[in-house]
Amino acid sequence: MKSVKKYLLICWCLLLVPNAALASVDDMAKEKAGQAESHLKLRVEEVLEIVKDPDLIADPAVQEQTLYDKGLEIFDFNTFSMLALGPKYRSFTTRQREEFIHYFSKLISKTYFPKLAGQDVQNVSILYLDTRSLKPKKNIFRIDISTELVKGDLHVPIVYRMIQRDSSEWKIYDIKIEGVSMAANYREQYRQKVSQTPEDIITQLREKVDQ
Repeated sequence: MKSVKKYLLICWCLLLVPNAALASVDDMAKEKAGQAESHLKLRVEEVLEIVKDPDLIADPAVQEQTLYDKGLEIFDFNTFSMLALGPKYRSFTTRQREEFIHYFSKLISKTYFPKLAGQDVQNVSILYLDTRSLKPKKNIFRIDISTELVKGDLHVPIVYRMIQRDSSEWKIYDIKIEGVSMAANYREQYRQKVSQTPEDIITQLREKVDQ
């Protein structure tokens, strides 16, 4: 009888351990999601302040540079660039990767900060709708944050894909606007241009940035 009771006790403990582990993982996911969302809200507010600043509106060149500098703080351009290039990334040398990231970061900044300078942005607001934790890899955590940009009757769904490596600052590594991933969109464009060399891609990217 004692052996039976001991066996049942062991079985009961084995059932509890996975539940406790799952609860711990779930709690960590919620904590990470909260951290990522708080960080994103702060960064978005900083961007809106730059866009609404009357002194910067009066000097578009300075405003563009200020937004770009802020973009360097907000985005993980290394990961963004890798996702955008896809398999082609492996054919780039270290120098070519650095050059691509430099111009790609400028292009994304110009695309993401959607030409709000000089427009009526006083009534723009961001609604934070949902967070979703992706399966962590080693010490890399990823969170998808669903939002909606509202301006009058205009409602634009935007998903910010956030990443944190070890205990570093949360950064954006991709953005989905109305369901379309920016990284995937660029990756498809580069996939179709099979014959392009890394230098061809960098040259075209530089030309787009300089337009």
